Amino acid sequence: MIHASRAAPPRLPPVEIDGVRYEQVLNGRKLGLPRNGGYLAAVEVATGGRRWVVSVYDVPIDPQIEGDVQEVYFSRMERVAGRAALLIENERGERFIVDLAGPAVQPAP
Repeated sequence: MIHASRAAPPRLPPVEIDGVRYEQVLNGRKLGLPRNGGYLAAVEVATGGRRWVVSVYDVPIDPQIEGDVQEVYFSRMERVAGRAALLIENERGERFIVDLAGPAVQPAP
């Protein structure tokens, strides 16, 4: 196995819309998910209860390489003006729109 290290994931502030906090999931495996990065969580501000977690993008993991260095996290997250949606960009420069009503994810133009 190849061993390497990476810098800590970017720490982005959550985005709050209508009493719901949208935040990057940094430790997806602790939630039983197949990888750490690439997930968005919706959390009720009043109760702290999680509404949902959605995979924004997939990151195939090569078992021959250290897993941590392959993780890809959000580098930018902001509300789309006039919509109940977020624009998310990852460390690879890939951009996605998350429709918060669904939630549904599509590539950003």
